[in-house]
Amino acid sequence: MTKKKLSVSVLAIGLLFSAFKMVDDIITRLGMQQENAQWHIIRNFIGRFDTGPMEPGVEDGPANSVYKQLQSFRIPTAKLLPSVISGDKAAAAKELCEYVKKYVNSVEFATEYVKLREGAIPLTDRGMSLSDLKRNSEVHRLNIKNYPNDTKYVAEQQKLLDESEKKIAVMLDAAKKPFPGREAWEKLYPVDPAVIIKARLQEYLQVAATVDFTAKLTEPDKYKIKKFVNPVYEKKSLKWKAIYRAGKEVNDAVTAFVKEWLKGEIIAKEKTTMAVTTPAATTPPPTTATKPASQSESIANSSPGTTNPEPAPAEKKPSGSKLKDKLKSIIRN
Repeated sequence: MTKKKLSVSVLAIGLLFSAFKMVDDIITRLGMQQENAQWHIIRNFIGRFDTGPMEPGVEDGPANSVYKQLQSFRIPTAKLLPSVISGDKAAAAKELCEYVKKYVNSVEFATEYVKLREGAIPLTDRGMSLSDLKRNSEVHRLNIKNYPNDTKYVAEQQKLLDESEKKIAVMLDAAKKPFPGREAWEKLYPVDPAVIIKARLQEYLQVAATVDFTAKLTEPDKYKIKKFVNPVYEKKSLKWKAIYRAGKEVNDAVTAFVKEWLKGEIIAKEKTTMAVTTPAATTPPPTTATKPASQSESIANSSPGTTNPEPAPAEKKPSGSKLKDKLKSIIRN
């Protein structure tokens, strides 16, 4: 082989491996879908997995109960985690941190945060949140655009759009005034999401500093669950136990990354765009809107050998198909 041909071959191989590296990111290697990973990331940062408007004064039980903790913290299932952590754990942890930071600084995160913030505001119109009303308006606009020749249908959609827009205007006006639960809502969903990102990063450092990575576990019981020998550790939070399960090597890498992140800009003004890296063979997400499945304390366990169940993906935007019948179930309640 000539020198010229050899150099071309080397270049081609280099490009091939570079392309493979771009596609085979940490989320894919963990056996997760990008959408599901991002669904968990933003909700863990906010500290709320419930859907719909916040209900002022509603308590779901003791603050330290597993059920209560699952309302603010959940770990997604990573099917291929064993194969990933069998290699360089520290490098994998750093790559995952970089993915999280990239998502937080993306257009997708900013858009989703606004949507979640609007959906959580403790104001409703016949049970519908601000985000519900805006989603309905979007459906009406799409139908008007897609079926301009169906004058009767367009007129019907325009009427519904006008009604929806009036409701949105009323709710936006009400949001400018004092209302029950406003303080709690603004605390959980500040205008600038960098506030909660910084708070969660600082919380991680505080919790991680208290974890005893040398703690001993019992033998698995009949349910194959291990528990801490020290009863004090067994009563620790799910976050404390998640850090323990990850191990010292991983958390040393994460701690270093978080400290560097806190030194600079939490969320950059210039937003990036998340690349679609899910393999083509992956089952496509559903086209209908879905909500995370509710979870009870009976399916969770606070012991270190367990993982939290995985909810459904985030809600999807409505498609442009004609929704004469389906629309009724969305807006006529």
